[in-house]
Amino acid sequence: MYKKILLATDGSKCSKVAAEHAIKIAEQNNAELIVLTVTETYPVEKLPVEDLTRKVIQLFKEESEKALQDVEEMIKERGSPIKFVLKNVEGKAADSILRVAEDENVDLIVVGVSGKHAFERFVLGSVSEKVVRNARVPVLVVRSKKKK
Repeated sequence: MYKKILLATDGSKCSKVAAEHAIKIAEQNNAELIVLTVTETYPVEKLPVEDLTRKVIQLFKEESEKALQDVEEMIKERGSPIKFVLKNVEGKAADSILRVAEDENVDLIVVGVSGKHAFERFVLGSVSEKVVRNARVPVLVVRSKKKK
């Protein structure tokens, strides 16, 4: 059913749960998995201290790389035979996810739902919501289990 799946991850607990689902779906469908992180550098690009800006951007990039490595490790620990590609792009998360999905001609997008409260969603917006509203392919939004 699916030949190419895009997993968007940020290294959070919820995105790790989404990764488990994406890996399993890729295995069941013998599909290629594109693991994507988006490094959002735009919030700090205009900081007045250039050296600080460079350091913060470097931290963001390292965090993105760690998220990719975590998913790669999950795939290898499972002994999964799936073909996968790790990809890191810079930009706004939702826009980048949608662009990569289009460029790579994926059949399914898998994202985790953030744990933001209503006020934060109002102010910041929701990446998963923007992806669902604008994607041209099915989107699986995964929520981690809530503690009772």
